[in-house]
Amino acid sequence: MTRVPHGELAVSEVFASVQGEGASAGEPCVFLRLAYCNLRCSWCDTKYTWDFERYRFEDEVRFAGIAEVARRIGALGEQRLVVTGGEPLLQTPALEVLFAELPPALSIEIETNGTLAPSERLLGRVNQWNVSPKLAHSGDPAAKRLRFATLRAFAASERAYLKLVIEHAAELDEAEAVILESGWKRERVLVMAQASTRLELRARGALIRGAALARGLGYSPRLHVERWDGARGK
Repeated sequence: MTRVPHGELAVSEVFASVQGEGASAGEPCVFLRLAYCNLRCSWCDTKYTWDFERYRFEDEVRFAGIAEVARRIGALGEQRLVVTGGEPLLQTPALEVLFAELPPALSIEIETNGTLAPSERLLGRVNQWNVSPKLAHSGDPAAKRLRFATLRAFAASERAYLKLVIEHAAELDEAEAVILESGWKRERVLVMAQASTRLELRARGALIRGAALARGLGYSPRLHVERWDGARGK
């Protein structure tokens, strides 16, 4: 991870769209996509934020001053901000400063893989946490991708949803073990099909949705995949 200059954020993208996943799916929002990640999921659909052997850092990442990022968010005129990545909590100190510059009425969501503990300042400001620990099919070892003390801290915040990405319905047993160990309330758990394209979503979505609902778990759509076939900046 390249050192980020003080007072700046390593930004991949800023754009207006709708939230495609989770409890607020369909809500208009601004996406702030940050660079860098501490995991290496084999199926990640935003590898351009961290895989700089495959993508040129200079093409994909820009260091931007916090005040500039705040202005860009405000100029898009939405009432909801979704901060994603990569893994946004790798840039926690700068996010704390950014959020202090944004209007208090702005609703803020953070998408996180649940391996890094949130700071008290972020816990006090973020309206919704979309926490997505990774299962074995992601390719990373369990000790790297599952931090149960951190997951339990998110669950206790009462502002968080657990979002589990599933490739095959058989993986729901593994998902259930994560839910149990992290102490998450089932009504705040959402299962989502792993899909980067409409074709993948059609092949997996209905089966996984049915299997999840049969277990009393929620199911998350992937609206950006359905509408735009996973295109960037949508």
